[in-house]
Amino acid sequence: MSINKINILHLQNHLNISCGISKTIYLIAKNTLSHFNHSIFCFDGDGFFRFESINIKPLILKDYKNSLFGFVRHYIKLYLYCKQNKINIIHSHHRYFDLLAFLISKTLNIKTVTSVHSKVYNRKIFSYKSDKLIACSNYIKEHLINNYKIDERRINVIHNAVDSKEFVPTKTKVALINELNIPADKFIIGYFGRLDFKEKGIDVLLEAFLNLSKANKNIFMLLVGNGVDENKIIEFVTQNELNVKVKISQEDIFNYYQLLDVFVLPSKIETFGIVIIEAGMMKKTVIASNIDGIPELISNGENGLLFESGNVEELKTQITRIYNDRKFGEKLAENLHNEVLDSFTTDRIIPQYEKLYMELLLG
Repeated sequence: MSINKINILHLQNHLNISCGISKTIYLIAKNTLSHFNHSIFCFDGDGFFRFESINIKPLILKDYKNSLFGFVRHYIKLYLYCKQNKINIIHSHHRYFDLLAFLISKTLNIKTVTSVHSKVYNRKIFSYKSDKLIACSNYIKEHLINNYKIDERRINVIHNAVDSKEFVPTKTKVALINELNIPADKFIIGYFGRLDFKEKGIDVLLEAFLNLSKANKNIFMLLVGNGVDENKIIEFVTQNELNVKVKISQEDIFNYYQLLDVFVLPSKIETFGIVIIEAGMMKKTVIASNIDGIPELISNGENGLLFESGNVEELKTQITRIYNDRKFGEKLAENLHNEVLDSFTTDRIIPQYEKLYMELLLG
């Protein structure tokens, strides 16, 4: 089969700056070979500029909140778009679009693939109908097999990636310290991502930091992101008079990694953790909860530290361990950096998407 141009349509609900799924779509679109042509439909988001920088203008679907009427309207609009633009592959990044893509493929000669980025359980009869499924971790692969009875042969594990060419700071560390008004010589703990308690465990991080602050005034915390609990976080910080700075999601997030002595990912649910490989790329020490897909990235005491998810005291202990032994932290960071370079850059990961796309078309 000979195809000069392979047209791939990505479907995702929200394209946000702090969203790991949005970052993954962007890296696929940016780094695949030139004969792959990408387009995107979504509901909304604050990360459109990222795609516009690579000459892709995301197309908008009205969000009907999963109504049957809306589902039919979406089907018609996407069907017509696929037909008019000769789409070869629909790559869905959400279960809602997986079902739409499956139905469209029944009347058009289109292959379908769905990336599974999260762990869900319900609506089994309507879920994961695509020709191929991409699991972002081995943990998610096992979840699909055990809970959805998916044939293992339909699942490809493709980890998230970072683009090493993007990790070029545009501001100096001194300039950032002045910008954020951080007192000199502070030990800086950081978290970048979605600001919520239920899944990301920011409440656990705040409690650990509060306890640490009572005994040590030389620590500071930087939270960068947005989310449902942003106001609660600011209220907690204000009430307890903590040395914490909260900033909304930043386009130039790699600048802010420079500031950190340790990056903490306190998630209660985490299928992979793209921020871990970002922190590793920036040679930052990582402490993360020992849950879901995180142990696929972090080996405790070798390239980072793990703690029991939700355990404030254990998190506090691990942060203190790095605070008291900076050389040990640097060794962990160096080991993680080398692992990221070996296994998680776009040079390693994107060819796996290209190979899967071609297998779909030629299979």
